[in-house]
Amino acid sequence: MATLRVFDYGYSGKEKKEHGARTLYQIDRDRIIHSSSFRRLRNKTQVFGVFTLDYYRTRLTHSLEVSQIARTIASNLNKQYGLAIDLDLIEAISLAHDIGHPPFGHLGEQILNKRLKELTEGRLGFEANAQNIRILTFLEKKFYDTSKNKLYGINPSLKTIDGILKYKLPYSQSDKMKHFIYDRDMFLLERIHGSDFTDFIRDGRNLSLINNDGRVKDKFFESTRCLECQVLNVADDIAYATHDLEDGVESKLIDIRGEFKVKQFLKQEGYHADKTRKIEMEINSFFGGLKDIFRELDEGNYTNKGMPHIKIKTDLKEFFSKYISRFVLNIGAEERKKLLEKDPFCRKIPLDFGNNSYASHIVLKNAAGLEIKALKQIAYRLVMENIGIVLNRYNAENMLEKLYNVFSDERNLRMYPDDFQELYNSGFYEEFGKDGFYMMCSDYMSGMTDMYAIKLYSSLFEAKNFAEPPF
Repeated sequence: MATLRVFDYGYSGKEKKEHGARTLYQIDRDRIIHSSSFRRLRNKTQVFGVFTLDYYRTRLTHSLEVSQIARTIASNLNKQYGLAIDLDLIEAISLAHDIGHPPFGHLGEQILNKRLKELTEGRLGFEANAQNIRILTFLEKKFYDTSKNKLYGINPSLKTIDGILKYKLPYSQSDKMKHFIYDRDMFLLERIHGSDFTDFIRDGRNLSLINNDGRVKDKFFESTRCLECQVLNVADDIAYATHDLEDGVESKLIDIRGEFKVKQFLKQEGYHADKTRKIEMEINSFFGGLKDIFRELDEGNYTNKGMPHIKIKTDLKEFFSKYISRFVLNIGAEERKKLLEKDPFCRKIPLDFGNNSYASHIVLKNAAGLEIKALKQIAYRLVMENIGIVLNRYNAENMLEKLYNVFSDERNLRMYPDDFQELYNSGFYEEFGKDGFYMMCSDYMSGMTDMYAIKLYSSLFEAKNFAEPPF
């Protein structure tokens, strides 16, 4: 698998011979960086809308930061445990891990999934991680075979696809809410793991266990992620738990008064008392650190101490940097057989656990996992549930619903960009039968940036923009 690409297709005789100037994964990384889908991430929401302040993170800056953290983790694991994680592969999957996200973050993902399921009576659904794969292997316009009338996306390596695939469960055999791949991409699982694996996940008895027991499902996803995907996953969590909090402090949505609110919400989550107590200790530590940073300014004892606001900014940078360093240094690896020994279901999964990418799994040491959970709770309760962001989400939901109504109507085909009209008229969506137009609608809308969606909505529904299309 390591040397194979998804499709046996290059430049059809026009391939530029590089004579080994770049490795397979360097080429994947470079194709991702040069893709239009990657560029569009700069105008897609991370937490704050892209229409807020310039210094808040977007999906693009988040992806770059995840890439840097993941590369550091992989390098550290290679040195400590003698692993052979390819750093260019890690970089490629990190940069591509969010390119399937629609406008307005997870809200957009939920709306596209809901509407696509409604219109197709449950036959199709939308999932951002699955859309990553669809972009890389179809929608991104890098390779087109005119003789066969086929698109191959950027034709990535199978290892890059495997590194991005977090949920190896087909839509039709999932709960259809989230965490699935598209049925049309099952061939990728067969190419990566073989037919025994795809037969295993099609087996009704196995699916019954996976879909009816949340713990089994979590173990299944965890056991079927390659080591590179696990590195990406923990780097993504670290970035969310620290960088999004940093934006929250900068925006003044998070201050020392938020500690009580977070703890109240934590108790409502219904965690076991011992776990609640441990997470509360980490929450105390976070807010204690913030209090120390802001104490002098709050107490007014800074008149003769240089530039207090500059000092606060540099102290905050150091505060969050220490969290990241601590997390990275407390990520270890264990032989996967230890995990499998504890779970009879996972032992039955027909994967090659002797393969370098499946022989080990990530472990978080010295309460690093609890710290990350605590920081994510703070980010969610004080940032994601802030009234201003909730109001923006309501506006975004209204916009996306109305846009979907327009672009799911086949009579409005001429309102699509030329490339989508060509795809539809050339039969690229015929594989979905009568649902083809709805699938195209989801493909188109998932590729929109926040700003594009706002301008398009304005041009369609606001009279003042009647003669001012956004294009």
